[in-house]
Amino acid sequence: MQRVALPTQRYCLLLAGLVLCLTGCSSFNTQSAQNEDSLPSWVMSPPQNSTHLYGVGSATRIENIALAFTQAEQNGNLQIAQQLRTQVSQVNTQDTQVRSGQGVEQVSKTQTAYTQITTSPIELEQTVNEQRFADKNYVYALQSIDRSRIVAKLKIAINDTDDMIRKLATSLTQTEDQYPAPQDWQTFMQLIPYFAQRKFYKDELSLYSTERLPSGKADTEIQDIEQRLNQALTHYGFDVSTTKQADHLASALSKFGLTPKSGSLFQLNSRTAQHHEEQDGRFYVFEDGTLELIDPAGTRLASWTVSARGIAKNLDKAQEQATIAWSNQAIEAMFTWLTRLN
Repeated sequence: MQRVALPTQRYCLLLAGLVLCLTGCSSFNTQSAQNEDSLPSWVMSPPQNSTHLYGVGSATRIENIALAFTQAEQNGNLQIAQQLRTQVSQVNTQDTQVRSGQGVEQVSKTQTAYTQITTSPIELEQTVNEQRFADKNYVYALQSIDRSRIVAKLKIAINDTDDMIRKLATSLTQTEDQYPAPQDWQTFMQLIPYFAQRKFYKDELSLYSTERLPSGKADTEIQDIEQRLNQALTHYGFDVSTTKQADHLASALSKFGLTPKSGSLFQLNSRTAQHHEEQDGRFYVFEDGTLELIDPAGTRLASWTVSARGIAKNLDKAQEQATIAWSNQAIEAMFTWLTRLN
């Protein structure tokens, strides 16, 4: 009896082990299939609420799964950015001018000086990883950003900027005819970067805020100061009539929100020279020279040396392109200097 029982016992043990092995394999395969077929709901439908923005990013699963999740989080951050803004125009308008010439009304829009200033971005809240999920081939990350905290920071930044605008405006001369005083030109130029910064913050606020009423709207005092600034930019003006590039300099001034006109507060002088080379059927024209800014007393305030180039198959066309490029660069250099005075 003992010789018969021993094989039977071994057989039972082997059979039990085989059953457990098969059961384990079946359980593993079922779990894998469930992982692939049951993605979390946030992968296809990210949460939505008024305080946060969400983005879902994915990446191919690789052996270094931590690196894969990092890529997925970056893609989720990119999705948040795409929600906020698809394209922001860098061109704005200050006002519309209507002129009558040869019986025809010409309407032209002058670009505002505020769009030509490089503004400083505010330090915003960082995105946060809310959820992660990995299946057989891909990994997913749910990213979020706190919209309400960004709005609060932007509102504080706008208020601080407004305080600086008011502080600068206290030094402006109050004239009886309401025209800007000639001695105030430095203060007005210093105001341009602050209004540019304010506009940047306001545009950012409009992206993050969900309030029905416009956020960041200037109060009456700030609006009045801005109106005085716009009037000053038009009233002061820059006389380019004595330069060789009068038309092109006038066009460049308008692009920067500055007014070209004869007999104005400032006078511009230019001294330039051109030379050209011909290569492979094209003309390369180089224009080098100096632009001077003269104040009402005839004193030179500053000067800028600029080099520009024009390329065309026609020599006249290449010369014109060089002059246009030189004029734009010279006015840009002057504008940067004017708006950064201490």
